[in-house]
Amino acid sequence: MALSKFNIFINNIIFNTLTGYAMELEPWEMEKLRRGEVPEHLKEIVEEGFTTSDDVNDVVEPLLNKSVLEPTLLLTYNCNFNCTYCFQKGFRKEVSVSEGVMKGFVNYIRKRERGRRVRVTFFGGEPLLELRKIEEISKSLSDLKYSFSVVTNGSLLTKSVAQRLISHGLTHVQITLDGPPEVHDKRRFYVDGRGSFNVIIQNLREIQDLVKVVLRINIDVNNLNEVDALLSKLVEEGITRVRLDPHFVHTNLFRNEWWENVIPRELESEVLVKFWEKARAYGFGIPHDLFRLGICAAHIDEDIVVDPEGKVYPCWAFTGNPLYVKGKLTEDGEVTLLNHLLSGKRSLVIQEKCKSCPYLPMCMGGCRFLSVLDGKGYHGLDCRRETYEKLVRLLSFLVR
Repeated sequence: MALSKFNIFINNIIFNTLTGYAMELEPWEMEKLRRGEVPEHLKEIVEEGFTTSDDVNDVVEPLLNKSVLEPTLLLTYNCNFNCTYCFQKGFRKEVSVSEGVMKGFVNYIRKRERGRRVRVTFFGGEPLLELRKIEEISKSLSDLKYSFSVVTNGSLLTKSVAQRLISHGLTHVQITLDGPPEVHDKRRFYVDGRGSFNVIIQNLREIQDLVKVVLRINIDVNNLNEVDALLSKLVEEGITRVRLDPHFVHTNLFRNEWWENVIPRELESEVLVKFWEKARAYGFGIPHDLFRLGICAAHIDEDIVVDPEGKVYPCWAFTGNPLYVKGKLTEDGEVTLLNHLLSGKRSLVIQEKCKSCPYLPMCMGGCRFLSVLDGKGYHGLDCRRETYEKLVRLLSFLVR
């Protein structure tokens, strides 16, 4: 029985970066596995989760042949917030998705779902400014295995709106809080300057038991030291049934006034490990898919990301940038490819030195957007090995 090269050994834990299996072992068991010997009583478990193929093609192909179709639709570039670091400020415009694009999106899904589950993500701008269009699209897909999520600033997601959307298939929402009130309100405020913290907290209290909530915390040097205060405030407010999602504020392709505030890349892993250690101390769970596979929409052509004008992009992060328009969605549900270099297959470039890396399934060459930001171009290598090596220390929390 040959063990996979995608196995990571951390103290007394073995973790496979492809299957996601993690197992705590006795010292003598670990020593045997390190030598490539499998104790008899572990053979069935090890064979299922730790003996995957080492051929890169065998790794990639199953990940691309998904059992679910996951397209994204930007309903509008308009927003009721004016967040300090918003990457869309450079191209925000008063444009909402047209009936033609909505029809094309629905037709696209119907042509490609092939009996599979369909999970749509509604994005913006602020997608809840187009609530009726979410309902209209959802009604037209209700005969399928359909569900959807919404990436929202949370200001409009009241209990009644959540209940209304749940009846149409809403399962998940992503909402952002960047710190306690005095911090959050300086970063994420309404277009008229009013703070948004209290409104979002009230909505979170009322919806956390109705729908799965991913609570994003955008981190940079200005709020790094306020994470503890935010976690304490969430517990105080009774908002504990949410999934936390720390995310680094990055530079972007349209503006540069926030660049000096980003956390240096070499410190990211340290920040993440400390974040999750604090979160666990406050009673928040560490999600098991924290070490998720590195396949994303940029690698999968059928998981289109469409903006209000019908332009198709590799992923959310490139939306609005004319240099990264991948194609155009037609009203009959077809995509005209305009830039072959941005196709999924061209996006998934596994460089030779990556093929022997045990973290390959988690990375797949890294993020296309971050590669561009680092000046390496769309097809450059965005290596995150150092970050993963430090982050896997958190596995000890998950196997106990």
